[in-house]
Amino acid sequence: MPDSSKVAAQISAAQLWQFSLALYPQVKSLCLQWQDELGANVNLLLLLCYLEQQQLSLTSTELQQLATRLNNFNTAFTQPLRALRRNSTAVALPCQQQQTLKQALLQAELELEKLEQQLLLQHCPALTRVAARLLEHYLALLTDNSASYQAQLFDLRQAMAQLA
Repeated sequence: MPDSSKVAAQISAAQLWQFSLALYPQVKSLCLQWQDELGANVNLLLLLCYLEQQQLSLTSTELQQLATRLNNFNTAFTQPLRALRRNSTAVALPCQQQQTLKQALLQAELELEKLEQQLLLQHCPALTRVAARLLEHYLALLTDNSASYQAQLFDLRQAMAQLA
């Protein structure tokens, strides 16, 4: 007999993107810190925030599989483009051309971020309709010292609560 607590993911890419656009400005520094220090994927982090807000969950194993799938794409495409954008100032160009280059790379990076979110939703398994602490599970995948991030998790959840 199928598990009746499992539900089909009813999340559209547009819903997740709009949620991300609303939440990210409030938690940008935290997301970038975790990205740089822990190797966190910001799009997966935003998806987990959305799932928690909607009281949807997935298992730790499913989360790990989703993270691995996304990491393959991120390593091949998003990270190299991000590194190129961050290092674009090393190229000796006039100021206006430098700005044009940086904006073009940033726009391409945003398109890859959108594509990452679409890939996450395509590979997202059936979700369980239950409140779960997905962010803690994700931090546990990234670090042995996830307890040291409790204050930041609290701040992140406060920002999420303001969107509800």
